Amino acid sequence: MSIGYRVLGALAICISFAAPPFAISTAIAATGSVEVSTAPLLWNPEDRNETRTGKLSWAGGIEITSPNKDFGGWSGLAVSKDGAAMLSVSDTGHWLTAILLYDERGRLSGMAEAKMAPLLGLDGNPVAGKSLGDAESLVVQPGASDSLMGTAYVGFERAHRIWRYDLKTYGADARPEQLLTQRHFGRLNNNGGIESLEVLPPAEPGGEPRILAITEDTLDPLGNIKGFIADGHDIAWFGLRQREPFSPTDMAVLPDGNLLLLERRYSPLAGVGMQMRLVPGDSLGKDAVLDGEVLIDVGQRYSIDNMEGLAVRQEENGDLFVYLISDDNFNPLQRTLLLMFKLDLEMQPDRTPAPMSEREDIKRLQSPGEDGSSAEAGQSEEAGQEPM
Repeated sequence: MSIGYRVLGALAICISFAAPPFAISTAIAATGSVEVSTAPLLWNPEDRNETRTGKLSWAGGIEITSPNKDFGGWSGLAVSKDGAAMLSVSDTGHWLTAILLYDERGRLSGMAEAKMAPLLGLDGNPVAGKSLGDAESLVVQPGASDSLMGTAYVGFERAHRIWRYDLKTYGADARPEQLLTQRHFGRLNNNGGIESLEVLPPAEPGGEPRILAITEDTLDPLGNIKGFIADGHDIAWFGLRQREPFSPTDMAVLPDGNLLLLERRYSPLAGVGMQMRLVPGDSLGKDAVLDGEVLIDVGQRYSIDNMEGLAVRQEENGDLFVYLISDDNFNPLQRTLLLMFKLDLEMQPDRTPAPMSEREDIKRLQSPGEDGSSAEAGQSEEAGQEPM
């Protein structure tokens, strides 16, 4: 996609963010614009020519830093259809919006106009603390012109629940509608609840969307990871076959109806790891046990961290792009990363040299005016929420 198209798309998102949806209001006066800096990444620092791993091709990535003490813990991700904007939620109860920047080859290269706001609770006040604000999953039904200012579904751990926010009407001032709680889906592990969330079409024409959810590590009696499809308050349970030592962290429904599942692992000896599975959509159903082909399985020699958020978008020509965001756990030894890949299910695992080395890309991106970093949007006032 041309750089001109990206710029026009970004300007459109800037205008929409300047309007009521994410404008400063009484409820979000403590946040607003947030200062961020970005730096481009090599996918494999040990082999800069590796641009395809498994069935995903590298399409750019950035490390994001901010002096704001509430910046971090990003666990859910949505990206607009044109790739111009992103929306994320953190496990300390914050929204993050930003414009995404790309180089002339269409690779992710930076971020601008970052804004943060607290998620509001049922009473209209910011959700307080880790116990109530542990947002782990996000899915957005787009609004007008496929913008992210639509209907957002957010899944929470600890105080397990699924809330729905009307961003189209109220933006960051939206109070949630409570859809599901433990009263409906039962007891889940405290820190192993609803980690992956999606929305399915209604079972009947004119009905409400169904909710697809997979827990992180709540197991059924057979040792499978528990998931469910909710049609209103009717819950149909299924299982996801464990691929130890991995745990699911997010998923997306692809245009063909199949599921792309993101999973992560961690151990003090092996470090972090990431894999993705392709789960056949027609295997979904009550009492089913889901499994699928592993598309990628990588360890810490690649530019990954604690990858938790996943979003997928499709270009008009049919190309599928996958975006991933990491949760840094507010740990100075971890990083907030935003990665982009092209997903090609027709390709076999291969390693293809890049037409231009990634190292040359980085030199170009770091030249004056082209460093891939966001323009400084102004230092935000900190929300005062306690860190993890």
